Formats: sequence, structure tokens, C-alpha cells
Amino acid sequence: MKVILLDANIPDISIEKKEIEKHIFFTFLVDGISRACSHQLVRHRPASYSQQSQRYVSMKDFPYVKPGSVKDKFILFENKKISFDDVMSFLGDVYESFVEKGVPKEDARFVLPNACATRIVFTMNVRELIHFLKLRTCNRAQWEIREMAIKMLKLLRTEMSEIFSQVGPGCFMTGVCPEGEKTCGKQAEVVSFFEKL
Repeated sequence: MKVILLDANIPDISIEKKEIEKHIFFTFLVDGISRACSHQLVRHRPASYSQQSQRYVSMKDFPYVKPGSVKDKFILFENKKISFDDVMSFLGDVYESFVEKGVPKEDARFVLPNACATRIVFTMNVRELIHFLKLRTCNRAQWEIREMAIKMLKLLRTEMSEIFSQVGPGCFMTGVCPEGEKTCGKQAEVVSFFEKL
């Protein structure tokens, strides 16, 4: 996964911090995340998104994201030992076969998995970025979007540390875990990580 800060629109105006946060925008390019991760990302509003198309872009030999939890794991299917990579390869072959039979790419893509890697460009204002980072850097966030959010936060702390140096998961920002009974139970460790980030 690559996370690139493409642009920062920081107006040179003199208004209070809470007001200026609505007018500062950051644009990121994220390449190599799964479609599953991008579906989580686009739930965050207000923001603008442009995602790589599966309608027009050929997904022949598609790249995919492989969760660490499936490494060295196999299932038995029709008396064959099958890995995650075997499934991805099979789905790629099915996709290619449909396209070769004249099925439009926009229809053949229906067999593609959430693991397909994608590229997305998005723009958020500071207020929404803080909200996004508070939720998605939490230990309880899904691992892939958490990794992406931490990479984004590192870039933002470099670009605008006066706003982002105190941004991180809820427990880091407020001193209290907002997850209640679903807490990861590692608040001191999490806070220490984000203090040193």
C-alpha cells in the first residue's frame, strides 16, 4: 500500500482555528488497498472520491490484498487443498474467460473479490480528517484501514503538526477509550505509540 499526500489547500486567512478547519483540504492518493478497505473509506463524508474503475480497466491478472490471517492456511474443497492465492487465481481465470467470451468487463467484474487492489484519490477537510483518523487509527479498526490511516497521520503531522500532533485514536485524544466494553485493553500502549509517531 502506498499513501501519498498530493496536495494541501491551506488558505492564508486569519480566522479562529475551528472555523479554518472547515476550509483546509488535503488530497491523498492511496494505491494498493483492497476494495473492502475502499468501501470503508468512502463511508466518510464530507469528502470527494475518485476510484479506479473496474468497468473500463481490465482486471486480467488482478493484484489483490492478502490478509496476514490467511497466510499458510488451506481449505479442503472437493478433496483438494486450496490456498487463498489459489482462489484469487481461479477467480482471475473465470473473469478472463468471461471477457474472452464477449462478456463486458463491467459484467465480468461481478466475479471479482473484495480483495482486488484498487487506487483511490480523495479530498477531505481537516475537520473530517480528524474524525476519520480518530476512528480509523483505533486498535479496534480493521487492520488495513488502520494501516492506511496511520500512514496518512504521519504525513499530516509532517505537513501541519500544529493541528495533527494531537490527533490519533479516541483514547489518545481524550484520555478515555470510547469503545467501552469493546476496548482493546491496551490504552497505555496505544497512547505511547501515537505520542512517538
